[in-house]
Amino acid sequence: MRGAGIGQERRHGAAVLARSAIGTRSTPASSHDGGGLAPRSGALYQHFKGGKEELLRCAIEHELTAIDELGSVMEMLPLGDLRAEFTLLARWNLGSLERRSELARFVRRDVARLPPELRDELYDRLVGRPYEQVVTWLEGRFKGASGKPDLHAVALVLVESISAYHSLRRTFGRTPDGVDDERFTAAWAETALSVARRYGIDERP
Repeated sequence: MRGAGIGQERRHGAAVLARSAIGTRSTPASSHDGGGLAPRSGALYQHFKGGKEELLRCAIEHELTAIDELGSVMEMLPLGDLRAEFTLLARWNLGSLERRSELARFVRRDVARLPPELRDELYDRLVGRPYEQVVTWLEGRFKGASGKPDLHAVALVLVESISAYHSLRRTFGRTPDGVDDERFTAAWAETALSVARRYGIDERP
């Protein structure tokens, strides 16, 4: 069962690098021993034919697969109540941002040094696909809208405002007037609803 053992070691190696290269500023050479797969020993790389780059890809994939798929949330919609739907999306997004905070920190810090193909894949997985899912949902909800809202721009404003709030709270450990997740989510849903009302969309269609 040598192949199964190699696969297990590859997965464990990816987790080790995810903790070292993604989770902190430490390099693979300076990270701790990962159960016999310490990067400094070279054992970590022996099952990755592509060397460090392949291992980095595996580490990033390890982090990405740990993120709940937005599609599973979208399948719960519609709820018949637009406020409830906006609230659900905001809460899911905040939870997802928290779960992938280490990956986000790594991307902000090191994305310029990644191979172009890996940068493109990260953009697609972290930005492109989720935004298209949100826009597709908005298109369905704004189908009877008066006027033609730029839903890609609307999605960008709505989603990135959640990211900015989360980043502020993570960076400083506080927010203006101590706004917490519940207050932010309620205000965010109300703001999103005001956009919908602007185009004649009812809260409970």
